[in-house]
Formats: sequence, structure tokens, C-alpha cells
Amino acid sequence: MTDTVESATPSAPAAAPRSLAPSPRRLRAAVRWGLLGLGLIIVAQYVADAPGISASSTWGSALRLTVPIAVVAIGGLYSERAGVINVGLEGMMIGGTWMAGLFGWLWGPWAALGGGVVGGLIFGLLMAVLCIEMGLNQLIVGVAINVIAAALARFMSDIVFNGIDGGTIARSPRIDGSLPVVSVPFLSGGLGTPDLTRTMEASGIPVITQVGGIVGGLTHDVSLAAIVGLLLIPATAYLLWRTKFGLRWRAAGEQPAALQALGGKVHRTRYIAVLVGSGLAGFAGGYLALISQAYVENQTAGRGFIGLATLIFGNWMPSGVFLGSSLFGFSDAVGLGRPETFRALLFILAVVFLLLGLLRIRRGARTSGIAPLALGAALLVVFLFVPLPSALATAAPYLVTLAVLVVAGTTMRPPAALGQLFPRKNSRT
Repeated sequence: MTDTVESATPSAPAAAPRSLAPSPRRLRAAVRWGLLGLGLIIVAQYVADAPGISASSTWGSALRLTVPIAVVAIGGLYSERAGVINVGLEGMMIGGTWMAGLFGWLWGPWAALGGGVVGGLIFGLLMAVLCIEMGLNQLIVGVAINVIAAALARFMSDIVFNGIDGGTIARSPRIDGSLPVVSVPFLSGGLGTPDLTRTMEASGIPVITQVGGIVGGLTHDVSLAAIVGLLLIPATAYLLWRTKFGLRWRAAGEQPAALQALGGKVHRTRYIAVLVGSGLAGFAGGYLALISQAYVENQTAGRGFIGLATLIFGNWMPSGVFLGSSLFGFSDAVGLGRPETFRALLFILAVVFLLLGLLRIRRGARTSGIAPLALGAALLVVFLFVPLPSALATAAPYLVTLAVLVVAGTTMRPPAALGQLFPRKNSRT
């Protein structure tokens, strides 16, 4: 074993949200920031001559691409809130995509989601045994899972898919069928009602057009799998902060010695946390397979690592995970669009970082304000004077991930016992 056994050091527990229901003050703040964001998108559209930045196709893709990042990040949150570092999220997603391709090919789209969960659980069980039971270094195990999953998926594809009609060593046969989709009635054409948002988007009237495109993209033909994935975020907040089981769960990552002293089962809680987290990572992989209607080699494209970055950027909180995954999903959708849409995203990021830096400096945090201010100025210079190759747009989510981590605040606080081994009761150390 490479880790030493040590008790969690005392520290102040992470503050729980006062209420899961938003207060009037929070609602006003959300509306204010939402209007500011809409205004920035409108300005970016005209400054960069990029109508795609507010098009319904862009925002529909953003929603679809946000879901797997959000779900895999929530999976990591379950694991790390219980004290187990999960660097293997990417490998669990790969296992989910492969099993989803197999199950979906054999039994259809709903089975694909179930297969994705199974694929994630296989690697989750491996991590739980190696890290919790045998006490191996959690970072090394996570990296190993990422490597093994990619190699094993290709090996199994050669055995199972290669030579079958529609299958190759890098792809499963097609998943026939799709999950039901939902549109909001009287807003985006649900239940045969008029599609108001499409009319608004086609009107050509400033503000009305942008609102129609954004709302239409977020409410038209939304997959049931996407709805389930998004509902996991408030469900996680309720489970971890409003139930006795959630209190034990967080105690395993904050003060495991105190949890054991009160009769709690630290190892059992951590086992459950790792398995739930890996199952959600596999679900995210299965969702990706449904989007492609097949398992495709490398289709996760680092989204497990982006989900891990989202978890850190979101300060191990469900609300932070949602905001971070929305940002990365939107940047991923922008990368699929035209080059001018990517330039509009650069303008938005430049303004946001400049405002963030100025706000921090105004509040007296000069050190933490320099990084976003410098990055915002650099992005503004690039937007104004540097011609960008069109292929660079495909790297948008990775560039945004790096930029956000660079300017992230220093107030982020992981669980106090994250990554620490904990001995079984009465075991010799």
C-alpha cells in the first residue's frame, strides 16, 4: 500500500445551503444575471456578426452536450463528497459508452442507458476494491482505470463488433430507435400547439429573435434522458443536504472518525458512493452513445476530465456543477458551429473575465483579480486582431476549461478527508 493511514484533520464543515428552494433575493440575482447574460449574447452576436450564438440549433446542442458533463460531474461529486478521489471518471464513461453500444444494439435505446450504468459500475467496483479495501493510491488507480478502459474497449470491440454488419473495431452496430422527446406546450410546439419560439426566432426583431432562439433550443424536442440527467442535480442537493443518509455521506468525506464513533459505517458509505458515482458516469457514457446512436471509439473526447474540472470549479456543490457544466456544454456546442460563432464566444469570455477581474480588485482581492483581468485583456486582443483557424473552434471546450481553472477563485474547499485512507474498526495499522 502506498498511502499512510491517517485520521481526518479537524476543520470546519462545508456550509450547507440554507434552503433548496431559491429565496427572493436569489431569484432577483438570477434574473439580473440572466438579463446581463442575454444582453452580452446580443452584443456579441452583432459585434462578431455571428447569428449562430443565439440560434436554437446552438442552444439545443448546448443542452444535449451539457447533460453528459453534468451527470459525470455529479457522479464525481457523490464519490468525492464521501472522501474518495475519482480521477477515473473518463474510463468509467468509456465503459459506459461501450456497454451502451452493446446493449443498445441488442435491445434498444432504453437498454443502452442501462448498459451504460453497468459499464460504469464494473470500473466503479474495481476502484472500490482497490482503493477502499486494499488501500491503493486513489490517484494512481483512477489513472489506471482510464488507460485500461480505453484499451479494453478496443479489445472487446475487436472480439464482439468487428466483422458484424455495421460494426468495426472502433464502432458498434447502429442502435435502432431513440428515446421519446418532449416539447413545452404553447411555447415550443408541444402536444400539437403552436411553436411560439420558432415564430419569435424568425421575426428578425432584436431581442425577440435572440430570446426565441435561446428558449426554443432549450425547450424543443428535449430527450427524456436529458431531463433525467438534469433532474439529478436538484435530487443530489436534496439527498446530500436534506437527508440523514446524506449527512452520513458527507461525514465520510469530512470527519470519518466522527462518523465511525457515532456508529456509522465509513467503508460501506464509501463503497456506495463510489458505485453510485461510477454508475452515473456510465449513464453519461450511455447518453453519449445514444446521441451517436452507436458506440464510437474516443467519443467521450475527454468529457470525463472536463467533468472532473467542473466538479472542482463548482466547489463540490451541485449548483456549481450545473453552472460549470452549462458553460462547458455551451462552448462544446459553439465548437460545432461556424468560426464566427467561436469568435463571439471569445468576446463573451473576454468581457466576463475583465469584469470579474475588475470586481475582485475593487473588493480588495488584487492578487486573485490579476489573472482574470490579464486573461480577459488577452482574449479581447485575440478577438480584435488575431485571425483564428477554423479548426480551433473544435477545441473550444478544452480552452474554456483551462481558462476557467486559471481564473477560479481561491475559496474552493474540497472535503477535508478527501483522498485519506481510513482503517477498518479494530484493524491494526
